[in-house]
Amino acid sequence: MPVKIEFTREELYQLVWEKPITYFTENYMVSYSSFKDICTINKIPLPPNGYWIKRKFGKVINKPLLPQTKPKGEIELLIRTGENSMNSNSSEKNTTINDVHMVSDLEVPKRLPKNPDPIIMEMLSDNPKNHPIINNCWDYTKRYNYGRISVSASGKPYKRALCFLNTFIKVMKARGHYFLFCYERSYVVIEGIEIGIRMRERSKRVYEMEKLGYRRSELIPIGLLSFLAGEFTEKEWQETPSKPLAEKLSTIITYLEQMAKEERKWKVENEKRLKKQAIEKKKQEEREKSQKEEIEKLRFIKQKSDLWHEANKLRTFLNACDKNKELTEEMKELVKFCHQKADWLDPLTASKDEFFINIDPYKLLEVIK
Repeated sequence: MPVKIEFTREELYQLVWEKPITYFTENYMVSYSSFKDICTINKIPLPPNGYWIKRKFGKVINKPLLPQTKPKGEIELLIRTGENSMNSNSSEKNTTINDVHMVSDLEVPKRLPKNPDPIIMEMLSDNPKNHPIINNCWDYTKRYNYGRISVSASGKPYKRALCFLNTFIKVMKARGHYFLFCYERSYVVIEGIEIGIRMRERSKRVYEMEKLGYRRSELIPIGLLSFLAGEFTEKEWQETPSKPLAEKLSTIITYLEQMAKEERKWKVENEKRLKKQAIEKKKQEEREKSQKEEIEKLRFIKQKSDLWHEANKLRTFLNACDKNKELTEEMKELVKFCHQKADWLDPLTASKDEFFINIDPYKLLEVIK
């Protein structure tokens, strides 16, 4: 007998904001869409797109209040066990993407459902929302939460592309990812990493000879689709007549998440590297600043030393002149004058001189040498 577990509205409300829907699809006999229907019937608000990635990085998210409604009794869920895991209430076809993420319906329908994703609705709209033009040009640094995914196809291939994208968008949003748009570009955002996505109809080049003998070529659509991801170096998945693109959906999702994981890892390591470089640069700048300050101090002392030596050399000569009794009166006056200038020149004396107030003694020595 399957084991039942009962939840009150309040208990289930608290749990859906602590655990992703994948937790319920993996532990209880309920599908992704069925669980959402249960929450809708009981008026239990679910986390919006991007909630889990924002929570992962510690961002503050406003949690809506549980609406008041008449009680409808306990909410029952059957616990999924090894015996009943293959006999779920869901009739959907499930495929495991990897061991970490959810098990989700990856079957691409042949026709769009009555209520497709809002992004698909925008692609079907005759009056699409236009992104604003800033200063008469497109600003590719801006991202918007509305827009169209680029699909270069027409007719039946375009309709098949919409069916594929509707399933792709549903699964990616269920896994906590979201989409951004920039004019004619579209991105899926995984763990904060933007990955450009687009679809196109494959074509083949047909050559034919003209009357004048020249050969010309033309690209002819062949009705097969391709899914492309990336910006400068795109990864492309092509469908073939024997293998439709829908069969590669799980491979595409796994690749995109692994790509985002590696990009995220590189960014974290790069941020650490840049931070380390900034610290080393700051240390180097502080070291160079200290060196300059010390050089200036040394230069200052060297200048004072040179002045002191020059003053003492001058005094030695003047003292010798004082002992010379054969000096003329003119020379004696000059020696007396130089005694005063020697005291002005000596940094240890630093006597003031009214005629040399604005003169640097060291620069004066450089001039008179």
